[in-house]
Amino acid sequence: MSIDRRLDAAGAARALVPAALRLAAVAAALTLAGCSAPTLPCPAAKILREAASVTSFAPGQPPGPQTVRYVGSINDAKLSCSYDPTTQEKLTVLLGVQISAERPPASKVAAAELRYFVAIVNLRGEVLAKREFPLELAFPSGGTTVSKVEEIHEFIPLKYPENGGNLQIWTGFQLNDAELQYNRSHLGG
Repeated sequence: MSIDRRLDAAGAARALVPAALRLAAVAAALTLAGCSAPTLPCPAAKILREAASVTSFAPGQPPGPQTVRYVGSINDAKLSCSYDPTTQEKLTVLLGVQISAERPPASKVAAAELRYFVAIVNLRGEVLAKREFPLELAFPSGGTTVSKVEEIHEFIPLKYPENGGNLQIWTGFQLNDAELQYNRSHLGG
């Protein structure tokens, strides 16, 4: 197959238009047609199973149903993200973490004193960054449950070809050894 290189009148006119103007016209046409750059992925949000709850027991008492002061739970984690439009090398993440606390009716504790973390983790499970957050959830007068959605903003620098799909955002309660062992024994793990 051969390509005919002869120019008709329209082809001759196109040949006279500078390349930059043709590129600008193509770019404008694509923009008007609704074409855009491919959407880059957000990191996955993950609640760590063994750190999804924390049980506070009365000081000096053995762990048991009668000594529970309150139970904190991370119920949900939702994530949205956006990239720097000029470089795609800065990722802004907004993480919403729903945290609740419940106390038994016999408990007189006024608030649940909780501590949770948010970690940025690569796909090999290596923690790249981690922050801890204190949270006090005050129980309403006469009530036994309270819930709040915490919003955390993270700014993550990226280097090409990295994108949010190469990362995960983990959350859970910051547990001591006894709390972790308690969770493991009650989760069957």
